[in-house]
Amino acid sequence: MRTIMIAGLWLLAFGATASDTLRVGSRLLVAGDSAAQVRELLGQPTRVTHHRARRRGRGVVVLTPASESWIYRDGEREITVTLVDGEVAGIEQRP
Repeated sequence: MRTIMIAGLWLLAFGATASDTLRVGSRLLVAGDSAAQVRELLGQPTRVTHHRARRRGRGVVVLTPASESWIYRDGEREITVTLVDGEVAGIEQRP
């Protein structure tokens, strides 16, 4: 039991952290901000991944909003900003 608890705490401490805000200097990037605000605060992304707007499952086409993930590398840290319809939907940081 103790081993499971320690492993769980380790994962919480060193895993990716997802949130709706990111401090950039003295400013905040928050969910709902525009793509232009992301570029203004973080600059050009290192990599951009586009996600398709359709998925098929069991004979049914499910429409989902098109999204992009903008990945930024800052030394050893990686920041992923997910944009849906041109607005920030999520922010994830990895050490």
